[in-house]
Amino acid sequence: MTGTPSVVASTLTHQFEGAWRDDTPIFGCCRRSVGVAIEGTDVLAVATLDPAARVRALRQAVDAQLPGHLDTHRCCAGHLADLAFDLPDLLAPATGP
Repeated sequence: MTGTPSVVASTLTHQFEGAWRDDTPIFGCCRRSVGVAIEGTDVLAVATLDPAARVRALRQAVDAQLPGHLDTHRCCAGHLADLAFDLPDLLAPATGP
């Protein structure tokens, strides 16, 4: 079970609903990986970590559910890294005053 509130999860997954994000295509496997990462972590806690630790935390959540997936899907690994680096900024509107 995740510690991520549903409104926050919705805000984050919305970032990956389109066909492109930051000039990078988003495939179905990418949406699935991002969803697994969000559901498998407490993103509010993950956002307080340094960038490398955020990447590791999101990757670990995906690896737990989809072993080996990120080794063969560079697209998914790239989107998880983007999510990790953007996480504090993406959460600011969802958790702000």
